[in-house]
Amino acid sequence: MTVPAFATSGWRDGWYFVPHEVTWRDLDAVGHVNNAVYFTFFEWARTKYWFDLTGGSAPADLGFIVARAQCDFRIQLGLTEKIEIGVRIAGMRNSSFDFVYEIRNATGRVAAVGTVVVVLYSWERNEKIRIGEALRSRIDAFQGEGAGI
Repeated sequence: MTVPAFATSGWRDGWYFVPHEVTWRDLDAVGHVNNAVYFTFFEWARTKYWFDLTGGSAPADLGFIVARAQCDFRIQLGLTEKIEIGVRIAGMRNSSFDFVYEIRNATGRVAAVGTVVVVLYSWERNEKIRIGEALRSRIDAFQGEGAGI
């Protein structure tokens, strides 16, 4: 039996998708996903992407901090709704890069889009660090995998 694409993490159509199901804790008083929770969805997809990129698995393996986050909401999401969170890196600078997102419902409709700017960070030195060529190449290769290159 094959697992449907919607149920697995991985590259599809240029996005790294992470499946998720809306739970009770995600809801607000009127029964739809609270606006702040979308940032948690982004965080989960970003973490899965980074761990698959780097081979990490612990909180200390997340070598960046969030500098800015934004989200545009398109449609409501409700309890037990199956969603997938698409993520990819859209731009890199000296020490920061942009994760961009699309959250889609089970029919493929886009529920939200967003951008989170992160700064590469050394937890040991407690300071931002430059993005080295090795990491740039690794990201390019990883994302090239998603583009079918």
